[in-house]
Amino acid sequence: MKHILMLATGGTIASRVSQGGGLTPALTGQVLLRFVPTLAQVCHVTVRDVCALDSTDLTTADRVRMAHVIWDARADYDGFVVTHGTDTLAYTAALLAHMLPDFDKPVLLTGSMYPIGAPDSDAEGNLLGAFRVAASGRYTGVAACVHGLILRGSRVVKVDSAAVAAFMSVGAPPDGSIHADGTVSVAQQPPRTRAPRLVEPRDTRVFVLRLTPDTDPAVFALLHGFDHVILESFGAGGIPARLEDALGALIAARTRVYITTQCPFGGADLTKYAVGCRARARGAVDLGARTIEDSLAAIACGDL
Repeated sequence: MKHILMLATGGTIASRVSQGGGLTPALTGQVLLRFVPTLAQVCHVTVRDVCALDSTDLTTADRVRMAHVIWDARADYDGFVVTHGTDTLAYTAALLAHMLPDFDKPVLLTGSMYPIGAPDSDAEGNLLGAFRVAASGRYTGVAACVHGLILRGSRVVKVDSAAVAAFMSVGAPPDGSIHADGTVSVAQQPPRTRAPRLVEPRDTRVFVLRLTPDTDPAVFALLHGFDHVILESFGAGGIPARLEDALGALIAARTRVYITTQCPFGGADLTKYAVGCRARARGAVDLGARTIEDSLAAIACGDL
């Protein structure tokens, strides 16, 4: 039987209503497991409570700590399940994917839109599904296991703040699924080309600016001093002509500027329109189909 390490970090899945009102993490990892008694038939689980936070409060330092726990324990376990709040799960998944490239064991994040034990909660199903994938021996690397789907860590995004089916894979199909009978289907994974390694984030000073049709050029002056700036532009990407000089000045000041699109699908393509070609000629970098979450992680880990 596979031996899986569960990292409990808080989130809705572990929450109860606080005295001041609103949900707040309250349950340990061991308590979560009591709600899924059939898990004993799937794998052996060891629990480590890393933190107990609403995922809104998680920082890069918290995510780095998760990566270190996984890396340091990689020889002792067959896989890892991270219970996590859904609001920033995609950010953690992306960063872990870049910090643990070519990882040869499953690292599966899961959470829920309703607390475990609540009526019609998705928590028990998501938790059991993640452990089924971790114990299947068929998946390696970082992914989110939610709503019966395996979503690659660099592609997952949260697209709904209320629905149980809150996540999607952007730019690629899901990597697999967990069926109602407990079986796991996994698409063919690309071969690993290098040995697993731990990459420490180094560039985390990134500013993300969403452009509007009337963005004032003076706003760009506020961005000087940031090492990296991501501009969320329109459609296939580009910079309005009236912002081009401000963009050029920012790049000349040694800020690396990336351009993505506000559209959830399709990605940016700075070669499609003149507004994009001019931005590219000024030195802007095209993020293509990368999500914001993945872009931030790639910048932090030196992959962009």
